[in-house]
Amino acid sequence: MQTPSKKYVVDIWSDFVCPWCWIAKRRFEKALGQFSGKDSVQVNVRAYRLAANHAPEPMVAALKRKLGNPHSADAMMDTVTKYGRSDGLDYRFSTMLFGDTADAHVLVKAVADPVAKKRLVEMLYEQSTTHGKSLFDRSSLIAIAKAAGVSNESIELAWSSVALRVEMEGDEHFAARLGSGVPLFVFDNAFSVSGAQPVTAFLEALNKMQENARVDGDAFIGEVCGIDGCKI
Repeated sequence: MQTPSKKYVVDIWSDFVCPWCWIAKRRFEKALGQFSGKDSVQVNVRAYRLAANHAPEPMVAALKRKLGNPHSADAMMDTVTKYGRSDGLDYRFSTMLFGDTADAHVLVKAVADPVAKKRLVEMLYEQSTTHGKSLFDRSSLIAIAKAAGVSNESIELAWSSVALRVEMEGDEHFAARLGSGVPLFVFDNAFSVSGAQPVTAFLEALNKMQENARVDGDAFIGEVCGIDGCKI
């Protein structure tokens, strides 16, 4: 009798207004595509808000305030734009917005279909980062969700479910205990990778996971965003 292959879980904490998170997502996906055990990996999208209870504002203004001076903000935006372009992503900071992404995270959690969920997550990044669409207005979120193929039932669930908001807050509390910013990747509950790592680092992490190497306390550390700002 054939022994079933082991299933692995990668939990990803990120925020749609985190400048590094879309880059990290794209690099992880490239690494996963090269990973020999990719069909055995379950990817869970976890919620993290960089700006809980914060009213929407232009991204440029938010970064300048959080980083303390315009020169640091400009340098960070230039770096992110350059890295994004190398990964095929179009960052337009002049039209991006920053704020509390609770509705966007709950909307993702309301989608049960994994294919639609994956499309929605990508479109939330693309529409907000490249096209300047609001993630803080429900009519804008509904338009993005419908374009991603999300059902009306899932959209209605997102706006009405208390349990999904509790789940979102639970994700945030767990991430806070890990003591890192986002993006944060936890591999099979064994070790973590933080930041927009190179594809090779994500592939190395996937291989470690497959080898069942428990490296407690070990971590790969890269560019992350926390509630106080983003590191280069």
